[in-house]
Amino acid sequence: MVFAKGQSGNPKGRVKGSKNEKNLQWEKFRDFMMNAGLERFELEMKSLKGKDYVASMKDMMEFFQPKLARTELTGKNGERLIPKPIIDVSANNSDKKD
Repeated sequence: MVFAKGQSGNPKGRVKGSKNEKNLQWEKFRDFMMNAGLERFELEMKSLKGKDYVASMKDMMEFFQPKLARTELTGKNGERLIPKPIIDVSANNSDKKD
């Protein structure tokens, strides 16, 4: 069935307050994770040791505190914010005596 531009098969649209299928699936998954899946998750986390535990905790933290994007700070027209040093202090001056 072809509709004219600006018209649809449901002119009133979705019922107010109803959720789309994707949101319903995410809610079902969330409920499983917070109820039945939580106990299993805790058991699995307790079984991890060392680097595996740390890596899993790090991965989980991103759900609660997302990583910040890295930014590069530059001055006008992309110039450096910190000027180059005038004196090279890295040179070996130990052979000079006062």
